[in-house]
Amino acid sequence: MGIGLISILLFGSMLLFLGLGLPVAFVLGGLAAIFWGPESFFIIVARTYSMMSTTTLVACPLFVLMAAVLEQSGVAEDMYEMMYRWMGSLKGGLAVGTVIVCTLLAAMSGIASTGVVVMGVMALPAMLKRGYDKSLAVGCILAGGVLGPLIPPSIVLVLYGTIAQVSIGGLFAGGMSAGLLCSSLIIVYILIRCYLNPSLGPPIPYEERTNWEAKMTSLKGIILPFLLIVSVLGSIYTGIATPTEAAAVGAFGAMVCSAIHRRLNWQLIRNSAYATIKIQGFMMWILFSAQAFASVYMGMGASRLVIGLVEKYEIGWWTMLIAIQIVWFALGFVIDAWSILMITAPIILPLLPIYGFNPLWLGVLYAVNTQTGYLTPPFGTMLFMMKGIAPKSVTMSDIYSSVVPFVITQLVTLALCITFPKLITWLPEVLFG
Repeated sequence: MGIGLISILLFGSMLLFLGLGLPVAFVLGGLAAIFWGPESFFIIVARTYSMMSTTTLVACPLFVLMAAVLEQSGVAEDMYEMMYRWMGSLKGGLAVGTVIVCTLLAAMSGIASTGVVVMGVMALPAMLKRGYDKSLAVGCILAGGVLGPLIPPSIVLVLYGTIAQVSIGGLFAGGMSAGLLCSSLIIVYILIRCYLNPSLGPPIPYEERTNWEAKMTSLKGIILPFLLIVSVLGSIYTGIATPTEAAAVGAFGAMVCSAIHRRLNWQLIRNSAYATIKIQGFMMWILFSAQAFASVYMGMGASRLVIGLVEKYEIGWWTMLIAIQIVWFALGFVIDAWSILMITAPIILPLLPIYGFNPLWLGVLYAVNTQTGYLTPPFGTMLFMMKGIAPKSVTMSDIYSSVVPFVITQLVTLALCITFPKLITWLPEVLFG
């Protein structure tokens, strides 16, 4: 059986079983074992052990622990109170403030669920109470929350850097640029929509607005987040600490923030530890099975097939780049970003020297692209998470419709980063040369 037919059967089976609702880890690992037979077990074990021995992956559970502690630390409440006082008087100001807080939470956690859960509980009822349009209120929380996998300390970028052997500090710098660009476009979209139609996001009543003294006092709410972001990212960018060491600093810093807010107790530590184990266990099973899937597929000759097709049909630079983006975007409908990376990286990475793609630039494009997968059905996990925490008046139909303009905003960000690569590469060049 040729590798072309094997590719069709392998990926066709994968999409079929995923569409039937089977767990991603079982589908990928099972197909790897079935298609190559007993010989694949040695490769699966060897590759799994090799991945478990990768020290940079230690940063992942530490960043997850940091995010879990931050969800209960009270830091987000202070930030939102500050944004409420400063931005509430603007048309759409609460939505803009929500996106800014989500951006700051993304820079402290590196995962999507933190911003969505915290702001969904705090900001969504506040906006709905003040007459905000449901789609705008829900959409801005979802769009801001999924900046977590893009803005450092992004776990997705840690995984990509580990696999592609690219500087994680450089990826973090490029992700910061792209993330701030995406956040800015979301804010601009909200301001324009609310300027054209003020009923979508009315300003808070005059009697609820605060004076300048109260606004200045509320600025203390960003002191702890700023110090935590600087301690984590600053230690990486200055070379003081590796990403793994910086993750440990971040987890400790999150606990310090909780202690300052008088919320650090045994229950918080236990709940955070359970959440970390659950998320990390879920992630590692997917990584192991996807690594097995990719290893078996590559062992069957996938790289030779891809390179042969490139040479035979003389696929152009732009055609290949756009094809990669389409594949990533399409896979985001059915599987998560971690699985997308593990499946496609072994096929795409051999093409880098052929086409001259900058691996750092391509890695950030991957993060920008796959963040849409958190918002696109049927796999959009953040959509279902929002349904679980939203008031009963917010239906699943409201949630689906709310993300459409924000997914378009994410795609505009992707298009800008493709057209102008310096948007991603300028900060890594400034910081690391």
